[in-house]
Amino acid sequence: TSTSVTGLTANTTYFLHVRSYCGGIDYSAWMTFSFFTGYCTPAPSSVDGQGITNVNMGTINNTTVNEAGNYGDYSAQTTNVYETQLVSCAITYKTGYTYGTQIWVDWNNNLSFLDAGELVYTGISTSNNPTTLTASFTVPSGQPLGNYRIRIGGTDNDPGPGNPCYTGSYGCFEDYTLTVIRSEERRVGKECRSRW
Repeated sequence: TSTSVTGLTANTTYFLHVRSYCGGIDYSAWMTFSFFTGYCTPAPSSVDGQGITNVNMGTINNTTVNEAGNYGDYSAQTTNVYETQLVSCAITYKTGYTYGTQIWVDWNNNLSFLDAGELVYTGISTSNNPTTLTASFTVPSGQPLGNYRIRIGGTDNDPGPGNPCYTGSYGCFEDYTLTVIRSEERRVGKECRSRW
């Protein structure tokens, strides 16, 4: 048996109460389940040094320090991209260790990073302290216009966390938002800037 519920609010915990009708006035006891209408929250138990201290990607240039739970939700910070664009992302670590790094983008906006094609980058930083890893990935051809959550994660478990919902040790994660625009909008913007 299944049902669909609409009109729910994002990033909210809901409780579902279910019981069986047994005939007449007879019902089973209530069973209660909870579910969250949002992305999983990575929660590494520890991090080397300060973890990720800067992400520079398009118009995002975010300097951070240790976040609670070694995870920062910066999804309010956005940068524009367009389909087939090669996006460059510089990630600065202050760890003193090599950190396996992965980047996921939820291209279908289903609140999961586990679908095919959503792991867009895997690499390893150096152990210099600080060190900056330059990553890149390509926006898929035909990607619909709109906003998409991007998650950057790094752990000292090389070659990378492998899990966007990582809860092990020595890791750090940050979320941002990509806004896919038409490539024509990008060209018009450049023309306007060059004229002024």
